[in-house]
Amino acid sequence: MMRQVRVELRRSNAPAVAVLLLAVGALGTASMYSFWQGQGQGQWLRLGYVHASDMFFLVPLALAGGTVLGRRDRRTRADELTNSTGRPRWQRVLPPMTALGVAVAAAHLLVLAAGAAVVATGGAHLGVRGLAGPLVDVLVLVGAAWVGVAVGRLWSSPLLPPLLAAAGLVAQEGIALLGGSGSRLTNASLMISWPPDTPWETLSDRLLLSRLALGAGLVLAGLLLAAGGSWLTRAGALAGLAGGVAGLVLIGVPGPAGIWQLDAGARRYVCADGTPQVCVTAVHAHLLPEITPEARRGLRALAKLPGAPTRAVELRLDTIGSNDSEQWHRPRPAPGTVQFHLEVDPDTGRAADVAERIAMGGGTRWSGCGRSGDDAAPAIVAAWLLDTDTVRLWDSWTGYRYADEQQPQIRAGVRHLRALPEPEQVRRVTALRDAAARCEPDLMPALTGRAAP
Repeated sequence: MMRQVRVELRRSNAPAVAVLLLAVGALGTASMYSFWQGQGQGQWLRLGYVHASDMFFLVPLALAGGTVLGRRDRRTRADELTNSTGRPRWQRVLPPMTALGVAVAAAHLLVLAAGAAVVATGGAHLGVRGLAGPLVDVLVLVGAAWVGVAVGRLWSSPLLPPLLAAAGLVAQEGIALLGGSGSRLTNASLMISWPPDTPWETLSDRLLLSRLALGAGLVLAGLLLAAGGSWLTRAGALAGLAGGVAGLVLIGVPGPAGIWQLDAGARRYVCADGTPQVCVTAVHAHLLPEITPEARRGLRALAKLPGAPTRAVELRLDTIGSNDSEQWHRPRPAPGTVQFHLEVDPDTGRAADVAERIAMGGGTRWSGCGRSGDDAAPAIVAAWLLDTDTVRLWDSWTGYRYADEQQPQIRAGVRHLRALPEPEQVRRVTALRDAAARCEPDLMPALTGRAAP
């Protein structure tokens, strides 16, 4: 049989289908390059999200490619010759189907391998859990191609391949729109509409199981329809197809909670050698050599205050993200620990100034109190601690650019603070830090000495 498969790989349309899927998959993945690899910060799990969303287009193409192969025997009338032989039907159809399956799987995995190579080149985290989605999707693609082969063997119209491809797209989008937001019918679309909010989120077990059910149903339906000729096998094929679609729709849960879960390996802390201790999540471990000196500079600045923290760790969520900026301000640090939110400056491609982020508000920027509306007072404290005239405030959406208008206020506040006797400077900065730790919304009175005793 292997010889027959090799012949089919050369003579059938399997190579053409592989090239088409490779091109479309590569184009879809490259179009989201800034999301999963932007600024040199490669993210393996985000690549998996993009790769999985490509299935929206790849499945209809695999279905159409299989249909072209299935039409071959009817179009050339080779089925009349092969049907006159004594070989079972499954022996005649299995070699071309196997060749097509190998080609489809290879094309999909080649796109993944190229993306993984790009991520690994920057030293970013590559976890085994990230392979689960692509491997399940290979089964879905092979099943779609095999269903196409079976349908092509039943109907030989030249219009069938493009019609099936269009029907695959329309069915996904149409069923999803029919259900509306929050309905399980939205699971019928293989396009993942909710992107991950954190770099340590991976495709959930429920989503993978739903796609596994779809892939198994498609494979079973394709095999039975192509290899069987009785009403019983065709009924089994229809049952397998219906079961696969039902599994896709019913097993998955719509919304972020059903799509994502935390990857423990990607979320775990990786710490630098030496003291004071600096730790980041495993997905950012490749940035640790760059971050550690800045984090320790921030810790040395905080040491000017009584009861200063002695450890700095990257802020991480305990649950999946909800695309809500307030959520990032809620986790509380462990005693003696200061948290910093690690992001990359879109202007420079480097991590935003970690020392400044640690020193903000005396180490209370990410202390679990929620988003404070007072940016100037914490920034004045950060500049005082770091012995600079000012610090540039950071925003997740626009980087440093939006807050430059606050620079005069910050510079003036630092000058006024340093004009005071040194003990009074320390007292006021400590008072602001303690007020921020108590989650007081207005921090400037503590810094100006107008706070209630």
